[in-house]
Amino acid sequence: MAFIRTKKIKGAEYAYIVENKWKRKKTKQKSKKYLGRVYRPGRVNMMDFYEYHDIDDVKKYLDYKGKKDIIDDLLKLEMFNFGFKEEKGVWSKEGCFLDLKKKKVYNEKGNNIALALNDGFLTTYALRKLINFSADVEEEGYDFAKMFIEAGIAVPKDVFVGVFSKVYK
Repeated sequence: MAFIRTKKIKGAEYAYIVENKWKRKKTKQKSKKYLGRVYRPGRVNMMDFYEYHDIDDVKKYLDYKGKKDIIDDLLKLEMFNFGFKEEKGVWSKEGCFLDLKKKKVYNEKGNNIALALNDGFLTTYALRKLINFSADVEEEGYDFAKMFIEAGIAVPKDVFVGVFSKVYK
């Protein structure tokens, strides 16, 4: 099973997807993918999803929005709560950027980065996995929920159920 691990190299922190392999009763970690340098923006707001998007009727909201739009709305809230400012679909703070159109998380040099948000890491890889996720069986809802947590995106339960219903066919 793969998971995200961070390493400190010369004082900077970097994120990788790693997998444990067993060999002769010992585990060995194998890096599967480099995710980028880790940036840890501090939380500056505590607004909730419904307040930020001015949602009175969740059912109406879910009926009206598609999967990508709901994920974008969840991302906008996280960016706001962590003090990012939006300009033309790109959220930025201290040299870190989230481009919602390109689904890319990067720094001023254009390199992929990992934003440490909540209990996860928002990366280009994580965003694209979320957007491209589809489920054939209801049990895959656990995997979908885990993707949000690993990406550091907080999702209200009723919004998760609504977005998963758009993924599960």
